[in-house]
Amino acid sequence: MLAVAVALAVAGALFIAIGSAMQERVVVGMRFLGGRGVRWLLRLVRQPRWLLGAAFAGLGVGLHVLALSQGPVSVIQPVGTVGLLFALIVKAVLDRRRPGRSQLVGGAAIVVGLVGLLFALPPGPKGAGLATQAAVLLTAATLVVAGTAVGLSWLADSRSVRSAALAFAAGTTFGVGSALVGVVGHRMLTDPSAIADWLTLLVVVLLTTGGLAQQHAYRMRRFALTFAMLEIADPVAAATVGVLVLGEPAPGTAAAAAWMALSATGIVAGVAGIARSYLQTPGHSDHARVDGDRHLPS
Repeated sequence: MLAVAVALAVAGALFIAIGSAMQERVVVGMRFLGGRGVRWLLRLVRQPRWLLGAAFAGLGVGLHVLALSQGPVSVIQPVGTVGLLFALIVKAVLDRRRPGRSQLVGGAAIVVGLVGLLFALPPGPKGAGLATQAAVLLTAATLVVAGTAVGLSWLADSRSVRSAALAFAAGTTFGVGSALVGVVGHRMLTDPSAIADWLTLLVVVLLTTGGLAQQHAYRMRRFALTFAMLEIADPVAAATVGVLVLGEPAPGTAAAAAWMALSATGIVAGVAGIARSYLQTPGHSDHARVDGDRHLPS
């Protein structure tokens, strides 16, 4: 059963990587789609290739959820991080070029670091109790954090900083949304009507916000950095909510804390390597031209 769950997680990571790379190509290519927000997204969803990418990503998410139902989170979630390496390879194939060595090395460092962080969390039952008022406060706090990151992206002149900030906003809202999905799913095991609840509405708000930030991050033409930041922020946000809000077990030994610090160092080094790779690539200026829309890449 565990082997099946791992295979599903790997397949899910591959489909998510394919879908994300396809969507990024459409977003970068449709430069005439000016503006921001929901209206911009509505114009984007009329593009067939973007919708096909969304279908691939949706299939990947479905396979990942199925894998989580067949195996422990402590194993499946680290397996899913291999999607970062898949994304770098798929992006290179779509662009008809070889994957950059610095990006692959940086991606591998991030995957190893994330696996280390997630394995440092002791296995335990998923927390299921969350009052509606607490969920609203959690959602509001998440939106404030995400909004602050988006605001920083507006002020920055560097594409790398903008893409990282927007991807952080997206990953944070996705991670908290995933934690709330887990609460709703647990309640539905005993009461299927639990889906018709305020928590579901909060999940929709978080995922919509994250989707907007993600697509705008793609416009910075920093796909590797964007996907890396998503892969970091999402599970870290979900794990943080699990430990601090839902009462899931936290690392309780000095050795576990040291391991988490070492893993975090590897993640930071990987992100720095990926960001630096853009500065070393000919024709990739790290400054965006303000052309009616500060998020429209030159």
